Amino acid sequence: MDIAQTLSFQLNLPYIDIDSAIDPEALKLVPESISKKYLLIPLSREGKVLNVAMSDPLNLNAIDDLRFSTSLEVRPHVATIADVTTAINRYYRLNEPIENLVQDLRKDQYVEVVHEPEFDDLSNFIQKSTTPPIIKMVDSIIIQAIDLRASDIHIEAQENFVRLRFRIDGIMREVMQLPKWVSGPAVSRIKVMAKMDIAERRNSQDRRIKVRLGRSPGPEGLSLPTQYGETVVMRVLDPKAAALGIDRLGFSKTDSKRLLGIIKRPQGVVIVTGPTGSGKSSSLYAMVSHIKNEKINIITIEDPIEYELRDVSQVAVNDKAGLTFAHTLRSVLRQDPDVILVGEMRDEETALIAHQASMTGHLVFSTLHTNDAVSSVTRLKNMGIPGYMVASALNGIVAQRLVRRICDHCKAPYAPAPDEAVYFPPKTRLFRGKGCGKCGGSGFYGRVGVFEILVMDRNLRKLISADAPEEELYDAALEGGMVTLQKDGFQKVLEGVTTLDELGRVVYLNEDRE
Repeated sequence: MDIAQTLSFQLNLPYIDIDSAIDPEALKLVPESISKKYLLIPLSREGKVLNVAMSDPLNLNAIDDLRFSTSLEVRPHVATIADVTTAINRYYRLNEPIENLVQDLRKDQYVEVVHEPEFDDLSNFIQKSTTPPIIKMVDSIIIQAIDLRASDIHIEAQENFVRLRFRIDGIMREVMQLPKWVSGPAVSRIKVMAKMDIAERRNSQDRRIKVRLGRSPGPEGLSLPTQYGETVVMRVLDPKAAALGIDRLGFSKTDSKRLLGIIKRPQGVVIVTGPTGSGKSSSLYAMVSHIKNEKINIITIEDPIEYELRDVSQVAVNDKAGLTFAHTLRSVLRQDPDVILVGEMRDEETALIAHQASMTGHLVFSTLHTNDAVSSVTRLKNMGIPGYMVASALNGIVAQRLVRRICDHCKAPYAPAPDEAVYFPPKTRLFRGKGCGKCGGSGFYGRVGVFEILVMDRNLRKLISADAPEEELYDAALEGGMVTLQKDGFQKVLEGVTTLDELGRVVYLNEDRE
């Protein structure tokens, strides 16, 4: 930098900070090949003058080539070789994958925003955000995310660039770094698609973007103001995920029978528990889809409605409008339902109404956030539900996690290391993925559930009514046939479905408890 500034002073040419000076329109005037050949990058156009950052502003051949190719006068600016090289790789990299993606798209791949507002009534800033390059960029990000099976798209404003990350199989992966100037127009484009308030940049906004991409899903967007600008997270909701059968979630034959036994009862409460992102919604939808038929009335109460279920009435809560889970649940009970799905038991009132509904002849599905099945009983009591009511109403509890599947294309056996072998019988053979083009080098492709199912029996009901400690409930659940998360996970490791390291990422491996 010192050399470049000295050269700037001696030649009486301006020294430039590239990161804050590049106009995307100027980039279109100079091919990447010329920029790389002469180590220069266009900054901006002022009438018939093109401002260019150059590592060697005395290179007359470079200036002549620029004049010939652009038909503009060239005004050199001094920059370091490192800055120019970084700018070339970063800024031209933005256009390359977008153009390649757009050119390579099949005819049935396109992003169509449903009910998008007209641009004529929007400000000039919004119009700039909907120019074809920005539209192509945002469309290509969504298309690429779907092609890579991403569940979430993160567009994160940083100090000097915008980071694009996808969550694939539950793990965050950085896809690329975009120029800083992309942040405003890209976020505005997404806000327009989601019908968010373009002018609101200080408070977070949460809306759904309903799009058609061939036959693919549409994302749900959340904007959040951060230190360096707005960050956007889009959750990609695949309608096909709602059509998953129970047999495709990863239940063992034994657990599958136990599950069907609790969801086919005419009344009671079925709870699915686990942390955020553990697949609870997919499991609930699979259960409801399995039992639905034309003879029963099913109503769901969700925040938000993630997937559309055919032949099911779905209601979205709206806390701002007073439509809380509890209020909506009271209204739903007057609609003659047979089965009710409550997205989450967030408070005592909702949990109490749900349990009371189950005791008056309804089958109720819901979720909690607890570590395992047994601790859900304690959670319900802490929420204010009497022990006798929990014991009477509860059919069963499903605790779950999601682990990544080993890629079938590069799966290979190996002998476990000593620290792995302690969990398995001698001479056990385990499996792992070597990494290939199919799985992007990760060794994993897709995810599968790890489960434990607590089925209520007479002994458990007595213990819960008597406020027995959690450890006694745990022992009674094991006696009743419950297979723990850890044991179910170990079985999937032995079967070559996942790895021990992957299981340990989501389940605490305790040698003493079992």
